[in-house]
Amino acid sequence: MKLGIKCLIALIIVAMTPFCVSASDTTTKFQTGPFTVTVDLGVPCTDVNISKPESSELLSGDKYTDYDVNMCNVYLSFTRYDKPLLDVTSVMAKEGVERTLMMNGCDKDVISLNSREINKMPGIVGEGYNSELGRTLYMARYYISSYTFGDIQIWDNETRMISVLKTIHVTEAA
Repeated sequence: MKLGIKCLIALIIVAMTPFCVSASDTTTKFQTGPFTVTVDLGVPCTDVNISKPESSELLSGDKYTDYDVNMCNVYLSFTRYDKPLLDVTSVMAKEGVERTLMMNGCDKDVISLNSREINKMPGIVGEGYNSELGRTLYMARYYISSYTFGDIQIWDNETRMISVLKTIHVTEAA
């Protein structure tokens, strides 16, 4: 009889485990264009707004398409070029992160930039303070493939930025 009760309790625990995991799951998954993305924001997020892809061309003639996503105060952008990119960890990439932070009102003298692996690829992470707004912007740029880089922007939430940096996983269809 005691063995039967123990088996019943064990069976109930095993049956309830998937419900406990899904109730506390904070991973968000979505697809935009050729990209499948999973990311853990540290909080549940059902507010995923995927913009229509926008194609454009640089003065050099290089063509690209932007895929933008806003989700729970996190901005993600995936930019795919028609030909392979230069090194994303180059001076140009660092200047791109710094320029984006300054375009968002961050004071140049308090911007910090660091190299960091993101999604198992090389990237740059930046942080800047906008003294007019009293807010901090966190930004990252990283390779997704030889044709694509990703951007991440989050205002005032270093914990969420760290969670995104550690958990974002982007796969790109050929």
